[in-house]
Amino acid sequence: MKPLTKINSPEELGQYILKERKNLGLTQKEISEFTDVGRKFILELEKGKTTAQIGKIFEVLKGLGLELHLMKRGDS
Repeated sequence: MKPLTKINSPEELGQYILKERKNLGLTQKEISEFTDVGRKFILELEKGKTTAQIGKIFEVLKGLGLELHLMKRGDS
């Protein structure tokens, strides 16, 4: 099982998404084309935009092959 990544802020989520996109060798334009989310949104998301639409975030995560899991603080 791969280790979990704890995300505490929009900035950390953006950095994680940026890292995954680059690991896949994809451009912002390519992600925007196959997720049907605008390139400007991808740019802002990777910079940690605090008001990003959750539905679009899920589209980007799906496009990168990522899933979101939640757990209560203190549970490991």
